[in-house]
Amino acid sequence: MRAVGLLVLIAIAAGCEQDRPDPRDAGPDEGETTPCGAGPIDVSLGVDSPFEARPEHRFAIDQGLQGGYHVDISLRTQGTLDPDHVDIQMDLLDGESRIARHLTTDWLLHIDPEGPWCDYPRARLVLVDGEGGLLPPERVDALVGRDLDLRVILRTPLGEVDTAFRITVSEVMRLR
Repeated sequence: MRAVGLLVLIAIAAGCEQDRPDPRDAGPDEGETTPCGAGPIDVSLGVDSPFEARPEHRFAIDQGLQGGYHVDISLRTQGTLDPDHVDIQMDLLDGESRIARHLTTDWLLHIDPEGPWCDYPRARLVLVDGEGGLLPPERVDALVGRDLDLRVILRTPLGEVDTAFRITVSEVMRLR
């Protein structure tokens, strides 16, 4: 009797599992299936963890505790990449001048259980002048309302992407 009950439970579980699409059924052109998805790598910008999308690409500049200013940006990735070995480079450009860089090598992305996608919860882009010093407050204030270019490069053993976004500085958040 127990064996029959166990077989019934297995059959029910198998039926429930068939209702959910299998990411491995993506097709031969989609590439290897990973916890972040399959196919070409797509990157979305947002903030915080859990990820909050910013489709309009508007971000605030925050004042840090040591007097500098930074922009925090989170990434959501979907596609064929290895979430356990990711090199992440983000460059924030004001025209031809790089005013911030975030560089992390061989990092782990957070696998979202609701995916298939993976998140990089927060890249802190510290604003600097052309000589490597902190960007002075008057130059930070001049960025409000301006469009800046954000270049994002992700490299993994399974795939890589090099993409760019136009972001807008919405405001400067100062410590009180």
